[in-house]
Amino acid sequence: MNDAIAISVVVPVYNGALMVEPLCSRLVPVCRKLGSFEIIFVDDGSRDNSAQAIRKVQQDVAEVCLVELSRNFGQHNSTLAGLAHARGEMVVTLDQDLQHPPEEIDRLVAKLAEGYDVVYGLPEVRAHNVLRNLSSDFSKWIASKILSTSLNGNFSSFRVMRRWVVREVVKFNSAYSYLDGFISWTTANVAGVLVPNPKSEFESRYTYFRLINHGLNLLVNFSTRPLQIASLVGLFSALTGLVAALFIIVNKLVFDVQVQGWASLMVVLLVVGGLQIAFLGLIGEYVGRILMNSNQAPNYVVRSLHRGTGNHDN
Repeated sequence: MNDAIAISVVVPVYNGALMVEPLCSRLVPVCRKLGSFEIIFVDDGSRDNSAQAIRKVQQDVAEVCLVELSRNFGQHNSTLAGLAHARGEMVVTLDQDLQHPPEEIDRLVAKLAEGYDVVYGLPEVRAHNVLRNLSSDFSKWIASKILSTSLNGNFSSFRVMRRWVVREVVKFNSAYSYLDGFISWTTANVAGVLVPNPKSEFESRYTYFRLINHGLNLLVNFSTRPLQIASLVGLFSALTGLVAALFIIVNKLVFDVQVQGWASLMVVLLVVGGLQIAFLGLIGEYVGRILMNSNQAPNYVVRSLHRGTGNHDN
C-alpha cells in the first residue's frame, strides 16, 4: 500500500461506458486543486464496455484506478469496494450520472474542514418524477426514525468522509449493505451542503423498488423497532379480545342477551389472523437475515485491480 494521498474519489459504475470520460474530465481539474489525488472507478459487473472505457481514460490520467468486480453487487457494495481501496485522507463518493457536479467537491471539503466527520451534498431541487421522489421520501422517513443524525434521514450518495470514518465503515460485513446506515452507526457528527443537481442526459438506473428496498433494509438491519411494534399490536389485540369477551359474558349473564354476529366474528378472525401471519413474516425476515449474515459471505468479490501506474493485481 502506498502512502496516503490528499483525496480519493470513488465512483461506482454500472453500464456507464459513455459517462466515464466526461465525468473524469470534470473531476481531474477539481481534484488537482486539492492536492494529490486518485479517482477510483468500480466496475460493478457492467454488461457494456465500461472497464475498457476506464482503462482508456487511465492511459491519459495516471491517477485513475479501476476496481473490477466479478459480478453485479449493487451500488452500496461496489462503493464499499472502492472505499476499501481508497488511500486518501478525505474520500469523496458520487454517482456516475453527472447529477452530482464535481465542481461542488470544493464546498463539501470546505465544510468538512469546519470539524465535521462526514458532509453530504444535498440536492437543492429534486429532479426526478413524483413516484421516484415518493420512493426516496419513504427511505428518508425510515432513516429519520432509525438513525440519530442531524440530517433527519436526508442522505445522498454525494458525500465526503474523513479517513478514519472510511476505515471503520469498511469493517462492516452485512449481507444487506446500507452505506449511510454504516456511516450513521460510526459517527453522528455529520453536516449537509445544498448543491445543484442538474438533469443529466444519462438516465439514472435506480428503480423505485430499489429505493424502497433500501428503506426496508435500513429498518430491519439497524433497528428492532418493528418487532417492538408487532409486540404492542399483539398485546393491544389480546386486550381488545379480553374486553370483548367480558362484555359478551356480562350481557349474557346479567341481561340475557343472545350471542350473535358470526359475520363480525369472522371479520375479526381474518384481521387478527392476517396480522399474525404478517408478524410471523416479519420475524422470518429477521431470522433470514441472521442466517444470511451467519454465512459471512463477502459483500463483493474483486476480479482485478488496475492502478494508473500500469500495474495490476488479479
